[in-house]
Amino acid sequence: MKRLPPLNALRAFHVAAQQGSFTKAGAVLHVTQGAISRQVKLLEDVMGRPLFFRVHQGIKLTETGKLLAEGLQTAFGGLEQLFDRINSDQRRLQIAINIPPTFATRWLAPRLSKFCNLYPFVDFQITTNWVQSVRDSASHDALVVFAQAPWPKVDCELLMLEKHVMVSHPSLWLNDLPPTLGNQTLLHILNGAERLPVWERWIEHNHLSHINPQPGVAFSTLDQVINAAISGAGVAIVDQRMIRPELASGVLRRFNEVHMDGPNGYWFVDVAKDDEHKAVVRLFREWLKQEVADSQTDPTA
Repeated sequence: MKRLPPLNALRAFHVAAQQGSFTKAGAVLHVTQGAISRQVKLLEDVMGRPLFFRVHQGIKLTETGKLLAEGLQTAFGGLEQLFDRINSDQRRLQIAINIPPTFATRWLAPRLSKFCNLYPFVDFQITTNWVQSVRDSASHDALVVFAQAPWPKVDCELLMLEKHVMVSHPSLWLNDLPPTLGNQTLLHILNGAERLPVWERWIEHNHLSHINPQPGVAFSTLDQVINAAISGAGVAIVDQRMIRPELASGVLRRFNEVHMDGPNGYWFVDVAKDDEHKAVVRLFREWLKQEVADSQTDPTA
């Protein structure tokens, strides 16, 4: 197949031919007159012959230019009709995704409208069931799983690690000083039937051996822990990414600037069964990765 001229150059020539002016073409395409002139010159260089000649009132097509303009009118008209057909296509595709509850409600839900605006043909079925193996994921096209390591023998990619911080409601503070941990209820998070050793790791990480990590109240989801902390029920160690609005508004207050990474993270697992669903899952996966990257560089994202 012979190499075609650059599409931008063809488009610039096409509009210039329609408008009879480089200046007017630039206004239509929201570029300068000079940019149109350069694109037309590039096209002339590629084709090896002139396409316009200047007249007193502006520009006029050469015979080669007329031939090219007629062909592009047909070509671009066909493309416009094609995209009109695609945009009017009412077929929709639903993908089923299972996501940890807190990730779904606190991280994904506020952002999901951006994906839906980009890809309005995609419908979601989002569940927050306890899925811990590929064998349990038969009804899903993709999953976000909370784990320390990737699932074996499956397409699995890390989205982000947890970044723990210690927080409480400001009502527990006195004279702008954080509450003493030994006098406070510790809020714990369960992972299934087991309590995650978040407090044990925090105590070891910060050399707080005088604090007993065992007492307290354990909840089945991180979201419940966060809501309990907001109500003033105690002190929590939570993923900073899940409480950015609360930190920004002052509903929750960090004890200090200390943070602790991992060891758990959120992993994307592709278990789509057919090519059509795999293609949509790929779009969602790449969008998720970009959202994670944006949230890491922009504290307000």
